[in-house]
Amino acid sequence: MGHEVVVTTSKSPSDAVRAAAQDLAERWGLRLVERHRGSVAAARGEAGTALVCTAEGLVAESGRGRLTFHQGTAAKRLRALRHGQSDPLVRAAELRPGDRVLDATLGLGRDTLVAAWVLGPEGAVEGVEADLVLAILAAEGFAGDVPRAVSAPVRVRYGDSRQVLADRAAAGASVDVVLLDPMFVDPRASDHGFALARDHTVPTPLTPEWVALARAVARRWVVVTAERARPWFPEAGLERLEGTRSGRWFRVRGLCA
Repeated sequence: MGHEVVVTTSKSPSDAVRAAAQDLAERWGLRLVERHRGSVAAARGEAGTALVCTAEGLVAESGRGRLTFHQGTAAKRLRALRHGQSDPLVRAAELRPGDRVLDATLGLGRDTLVAAWVLGPEGAVEGVEADLVLAILAAEGFAGDVPRAVSAPVRVRYGDSRQVLADRAAAGASVDVVLLDPMFVDPRASDHGFALARDHTVPTPLTPEWVALARAVARRWVVVTAERARPWFPEAGLERLEGTRSGRWFRVRGLCA
């Protein structure tokens, strides 16, 4: 399977869907393929993934399956928060209305959806995603109506968050909290589109250097999600957040005053 990403449409698209596909292709510098009345696989050809513009929204499709932007596991977490329950991310980051958060491993934005709701319209989230398909799905999704009107605005950037963090540190552009989940735990195997999402995960290993870059930008906390503690976590200052069932949440104080 090739690595190229192309844009196409649903069968018999409306003028609006055609225009949306043209706009998407131009904004992201991708090749637009006419669907005609053939299959998505035929339109995709040798490309790895096709971004299909439909009247219902954007769908990524490959030989491994289909993937869309949706709340997924974040929906349950948001329901719990609305009913007064706690969330490990909110606890670890001590999130509050009006905060500025940088999600350095955005994926499909599950943590960002939760953070944006807590931050409210006076806050802001910047999400950085290293995979093009996931970045486009997230950018288009956050520009739509999935995030609630009471949530913070979310800006999505495609690129390497280590470079973004280094540039921010050099410019003195700090945020309250930096989130790091490099193994892209969500979506879970039970989520729709799991296989395709895994295919598009950029396997950047968590390193002390990455955490140090995040600390140089964070005013309050760097929150790390990891299945287990690494041997270097204590030296990096990372401590496990107690009182969570999974025990996957770690944090360290930011160094930016």
